[in-house]
Amino acid sequence: MENDYLTISANHETSNEEKNERFTRREFSVAAFKRSFKLPKTVNQEAISAVYESGILNVTLSKKEEAKPIVKTIQIG
Repeated sequence: MENDYLTISANHETSNEEKNERFTRREFSVAAFKRSFKLPKTVNQEAISAVYESGILNVTLSKKEEAKPIVKTIQIG
C-alpha cells in the first residue's frame, strides 16, 4: 500500500537440466507480474487481508464504518 494504491506483484523462476552421454540441456524460465489498483477513500486500509491458496489470490477489502449505508425505517400512514 502506498498513496492509496494497492500493488500486487509476483516473480516465478524455474530451471531444468537434462544430462545425457551426448549432450546437456538447460532451460530457464522467468516470469514477472505486477498490477496496481487505486483504492477508493471508503476502503479501510488497515483491514485489508489476502490469502493465496491453490493458485488463487483472494484479496478482501472492508469499507470504513462511516462509508457503510445507514438503514432507516419510515412509517407510512
